[in-house]
Amino acid sequence: MSRSLRVEFSGAVYHVINRGNRRDCVFSSDADYMLFMEKLVRFSELFEVVIYAYCLMPNHFHLHLKTRHANLSRFMQSFLTSFTLSLNKKYGKSGHLFQGRFNSQLVDGELYKNKLSRYIHLNPVKTKAVASKGLLERKRLLKDYRWSSYLSYIGLKEKPKWLDRQYVLKSWGASLEEQMKNYRSYVEQGLLSDNREELSQDSLHNIIGRDSFREMVIRKYLTLKNGRLDAREQPELAKLKGVTFETVLDAVMSYYRIDNIDRILVRKQCDHAARRGAILLASEYCRRQLTLSQIATRFNLKISGLNTAKDKLSTKVLKDKALKRELQNIRNSIEKRKTKV
Repeated sequence: MSRSLRVEFSGAVYHVINRGNRRDCVFSSDADYMLFMEKLVRFSELFEVVIYAYCLMPNHFHLHLKTRHANLSRFMQSFLTSFTLSLNKKYGKSGHLFQGRFNSQLVDGELYKNKLSRYIHLNPVKTKAVASKGLLERKRLLKDYRWSSYLSYIGLKEKPKWLDRQYVLKSWGASLEEQMKNYRSYVEQGLLSDNREELSQDSLHNIIGRDSFREMVIRKYLTLKNGRLDAREQPELAKLKGVTFETVLDAVMSYYRIDNIDRILVRKQCDHAARRGAILLASEYCRRQLTLSQIATRFNLKISGLNTAKDKLSTKVLKDKALKRELQNIRNSIEKRKTKV
């Protein structure tokens, strides 16, 4: 797991995850789950953190939240330390309960709130033990799972005052009843797809969102006046090896056995598969050196054309396993060719 994002600002929305140390069980009884929830409520109120959704699993947890102030790290450290000390005292233990620092993804809030809340709520029925069961059985297990906010979202459990479900539900209908019904259908539809893929295709360096959102975060919060990335703010981004545009093109041309670069860069002469792959991979690997506008120019496109081509291929990859393997082979080649900036 990559090191967590350190970007903090007022109004930031996050997906926060942490696992038990060595992936050991964290919650051994109902009382353990209840203790965690008590601490979450107490410290979220203390630090003015808004909880949108949550799911507690035996060896890990997920939170969908917003920080009103730039204080995610202080909130999580205080919250998890208090929970760990209380649980260790209960069982006569000492030491770490979680595997190091919590992991967080900064989220392009309004655009990804539905996908993220669905992903979090589906966790109980996405385990290996449950995934092989029939659809009706998984729906039943999802409806019966106690330690997530899902039951409050669909009206099977009273909503606690501290849970803000309207942030997500407001886009699902006019009345609360309609919102609950439609949201439940949306979540249950997720039983038929890989929800992790839905989010990962729009995730880069622990930022889930549109390219414009990621560029805003990097420019506003991670870049110093000299144009360099601030290692103190985001070690993961700052230590990445740069990949040149030429390196990506070289890997793509080699894979497709192309000897004329115009077959990638010039639309009228292009090999469509190679061009689409180059557009997607350049957008993925070259962002340390080039903005999206600069990448678009290299392909003789406007930014809108680049985004359209990239989004179409990203969507196609979700359904085409052969294409997914093809792109992964090129990624492996790029990793071998990486050059340090």
